[in-house]
Amino acid sequence: MRRLIIVTFSWLFCLYLPAANAVDTPPRTPRAEHRGALFKVQDAHHTLYLFGTIHVGAASFYPLEPRVMQALEQAPAIALEIDPNKTPAMQAAVLRYGFYPEGQSYQTDLSPQLQQQVQAALKKYDVPAEAVTRFRPWMIASLLTVQEFGSKGYRADLAVDSHLADFIAKRNKPVIELEGAETQLALFGALSRQQQSLLLEDTLKELDDPDSAARVVELAEFWRTANLTGLQSLLDDMAGDGSFVGRFTKEVLLDQRNPALAERIGGLLRSRDRIFAAIGILHLVGPTGVPALLQQRGFKVERIY
Repeated sequence: MRRLIIVTFSWLFCLYLPAANAVDTPPRTPRAEHRGALFKVQDAHHTLYLFGTIHVGAASFYPLEPRVMQALEQAPAIALEIDPNKTPAMQAAVLRYGFYPEGQSYQTDLSPQLQQQVQAALKKYDVPAEAVTRFRPWMIASLLTVQEFGSKGYRADLAVDSHLADFIAKRNKPVIELEGAETQLALFGALSRQQQSLLLEDTLKELDDPDSAARVVELAEFWRTANLTGLQSLLDDMAGDGSFVGRFTKEVLLDQRNPALAERIGGLLRSRDRIFAAIGILHLVGPTGVPALLQQRGFKVERIY
């Protein structure tokens, strides 16, 4: 399950690659279930709603729970990790941190054995090899994860974040960036050559594990049923598995980012009422999650569902 968390950055492949070869998406669900997780955060004067998203989606995810849509409808703005409409900034960050410079490629950087594994995985998912020639190893690992989700019917172009941003845009309300593409992708840019190879190796190993590959549905199911306990079990497993990608995901992609996210969300709450903030649901889990950090900062935090 470690590699599934890399889908955090699946948005970037909507810019650079065709959609994954997804199976047909299920029909729209007539009854909205407790998808994601919804928190109400308050200080003495203002209220903010905090929602947990997943960065892929399916038609069956929508419509979202009525209380989510009511809070979003009443919000003066939405706060997201990145503003999906800032395409130039996203493209610049991807080129800076995710691509080799001219004249270099994964074929000049990776060991022959790892190259062969990459090429086999690309063939498995029908990704043209020439489309990823200059992708750095972490980009290839992320791409393959997104393709695995796509093979199970979960697509980046139906991501919950994008759905929320579209809803707000149609009402002429602003999107507030909590991080931005530069901040997010710089975390990967800081990886050494060896660390990127380790991340890619771990991802390829799990792609070849039938049990692990079949569990992509489990993460989406935890989101669809608002199962934070199940998500916590994933994080506990990740923290103890001893792999590089497990440590990187837990320590950098989650624990390192959570304090800054909590600080930014807390600042919005102090200044404006009824802001709707939406971040990846794994940021909401456990004692190092954003709700716990907001509570430590003196805010009243209530889980609605």
